[in-house]
Amino acid sequence: MSRVLLSVTASPGVRGISITAGGKILVSHLYAKSAYAAVLTRGEECLMDGEDLKKATWLLTRLMDRVGALVKSRYYTYTGTLEVANDAVIYKPYVSPTSTVEVVLSGKSARVRAGDLRKRYSTSIDVGAVLRKYLTRLEEC
Repeated sequence: MSRVLLSVTASPGVRGISITAGGKILVSHLYAKSAYAAVLTRGEECLMDGEDLKKATWLLTRLMDRVGALVKSRYYTYTGTLEVANDAVIYKPYVSPTSTVEVVLSGKSARVRAGDLRKRYSTSIDVGAVLRKYLTRLEEC
């Protein structure tokens, strides 16, 4: 697969993720009590309806809210590379024009490294596994 990018939008009203790879994009957006998730390519839409994707979207946006506050970022959208390692998913978003953080999603935890700062968060589901599942679905659509 080509280079994979993940964007997490954690604004006060809209929460969402977008995974871009190989001319396709997987979007999952949550607004109020509505949700939209699909894989989009030129002229085609493949709808997704997994509750696990909604939960992972919510958890990722909450995580990036906390990471943004931790590093005093003014961003609402965090974009960076997404890598799948053996048992983890590694996300390296920009939190300012010149700096990134590393978020390692493995099991029911997220480890954040921002310079010398290290923080660990617990999640109710394995977010990395959900992302791996939907990366496969992104390739298939």
